[in-house]
Amino acid sequence: MCNILGDGGFECFRNNLASMGIRVNFTSRNKHVPEVERCIRTMKERVRAIASSLPCKKYLPRMIAEMVYNVVF
Repeated sequence: MCNILGDGGFECFRNNLASMGIRVNFTSRNKHVPEVERCIRTMKERVRAIASSLPCKKYLPRMIAEMVYNVVF
């Protein structure tokens, strides 16, 4: 069983996800979900750590995408 956390902006997906057997937990619209916010902050910090260790001053969009891919997986 999979759980999904989100804000009310994803409420329109509730029926589709429920039909796939996914349990959803949405807060009201424009409220923050602390677990999601923390995950996003952690990923941003890790991408910044990678970027600060590279010798480049500017990053190509592909480099940014690969840094994010590295952090997520």
